[in-house]
Amino acid sequence: MYRWLFIAVLTLWLVAMAALIRRDVWPAWTAQDVPRIQSTQFEQAKREEQFGIFDAQRQRIGTAWSDVQREANGHTSLNGTVLIDGLKLLPPVRFESATEFDTEGELDSFRLDVYGVPMIITVHGERRGIYFPCELQVGPMTRQANLDVSASRMIGESLRPFTVLPKLRVGQSWRMQILDPFSAIQSRKAEFKSVIAQVTGRESIPIEGKGQVECFVVQIRDQGSMAWVADDGQVLRQEVAVPGMKKLTLEIEPYDLKARHQARDRVRIMTRRERGPYGSGH
Repeated sequence: MYRWLFIAVLTLWLVAMAALIRRDVWPAWTAQDVPRIQSTQFEQAKREEQFGIFDAQRQRIGTAWSDVQREANGHTSLNGTVLIDGLKLLPPVRFESATEFDTEGELDSFRLDVYGVPMIITVHGERRGIYFPCELQVGPMTRQANLDVSASRMIGESLRPFTVLPKLRVGQSWRMQILDPFSAIQSRKAEFKSVIAQVTGRESIPIEGKGQVECFVVQIRDQGSMAWVADDGQVLRQEVAVPGMKKLTLEIEPYDLKARHQARDRVRIMTRRERGPYGSGH
């Protein structure tokens, strides 16, 4: 009896370990290159998108805009604007990001600026050989983060990890860096977190104006974040878990350039007099 009990326990342990390795370890071991973002993938010289941001109660708390542009030198630039104006504990805050990819789709530079808070918050990085050095400034404090290029070919924000993901396939996984700007606002700390993104399957979801759309499902298990991506690489919906908040949902909606300009005018960088001793305004 004890021998059969031992065999049963050992079998259950092996099954559990195999499931754990398949779910959490295997994607990290087999992580591949990130989906490359190249100018040749876009028919138009500029593609613009807008997302509504909703909390767990379906209350709108903000809007995200992005545009992907083909540059004359063959590079691709990805620019984002995020306005958060529906959180009780925070004043309206705006995030501006700019990411550039070279002709091969490799990440060349990244910049993030936060507006609407009484301190300088900015992150900037450029590829240098096998490293991707970044400078992070929060108020009067500046620190350097020397990221490995192999794990930094895609950088996302915790509020919106993905912007465009071309040429996906089920089972694909890759390493990327996630930056949480809210931690900089709340605790004056900003750091990157290396995560594994994986294409876990296909799913049909309803999209306003498009009906049911067959999408790739991309997950970041460490964060509980998910994205639904159309066959052309367009991200149609995201669910993100931001530290200190409940899960947020981003859903694609008609692009409004005027609203994007109004968001930039509404939440600007503070002047030196408004900011205090932390630095000068722009």
